Amino acid sequence: MHIFNGKELAQEILDNLKSAISSWSKKPRLAVVSLGQESQSAFIKQKEKAANFLACGFKHFNYAADISAAELRGRLNKIVKSRLNTAVIVQMPLPEHVNSSILNVIPPEKDPDLLSDRAVGMFFNGRALVEPPTAAAVFRILESANIDLAGKKAVVFGWGRLTGRFLAPMFLKRGAAVSVVDEHTGFDAVLEFSRQADIIVSATGQPKLITAEMIKQGAVVVDAGFSMLDGKIAGDADSESVKQKAALITPVPGGVGPVGVAMLFENVAKLFERFHLIT
Repeated sequence: MHIFNGKELAQEILDNLKSAISSWSKKPRLAVVSLGQESQSAFIKQKEKAANFLACGFKHFNYAADISAAELRGRLNKIVKSRLNTAVIVQMPLPEHVNSSILNVIPPEKDPDLLSDRAVGMFFNGRALVEPPTAAAVFRILESANIDLAGKKAVVFGWGRLTGRFLAPMFLKRGAAVSVVDEHTGFDAVLEFSRQADIIVSATGQPKLITAEMIKQGAVVVDAGFSMLDGKIAGDADSESVKQKAALITPVPGGVGPVGVAMLFENVAKLFERFHLIT
């Protein structure tokens, strides 16, 4: 059983990016908008650390969690329209009183997270400017581990906005057969799918959801989940039991997360090079 080191792969991606960006006369700047999300502060710091390593600009706009939707829309619109900000993300999840339609303020050419409906639509129509970073991180990990997806059976747990909904078409594109499990899937069906799967990717935010009884011997388990359990960061997999049967598992933290941050900045760089860099 191999525990995949996501930090090493993330550093490799960032090293390659730094080499490319260092030759540019101008540098991209990522604007991060958060809404009183203390639980997300570690993720924001990871992004800032990566930006500093790449010598990219980084600006954090933090507003109170109870900011009105109208005021937030106005502020986000100003952030997006600023020429200083070449990429903009809104740290998820949003407060209940803020509708996700507010994300449509971000145009695709400044949307490295594929948050807006337009960017999502472009993805599903095969016209995406970039791939969703966390989902792309899953496939960069599988590629790094030399796992050929053609003809494999994959199961995706979760249909979330940032990761789950993108994974199925990305698996199909790479020649894998894929099944999707969500909250409406009965447990017997879940076991039927998961016990046949060569690859399981989970992105539900439910700790200890994936257990050893749900996987076959030698399966690959990519844990893209995030939650807090007993005051500690946890993934979706019950790693102590799963690692007894899995051929490869990604840890939480230190697996998909850092690779996702690196892929985010790869998107920031791609969008900047295409739309903002004048050579």
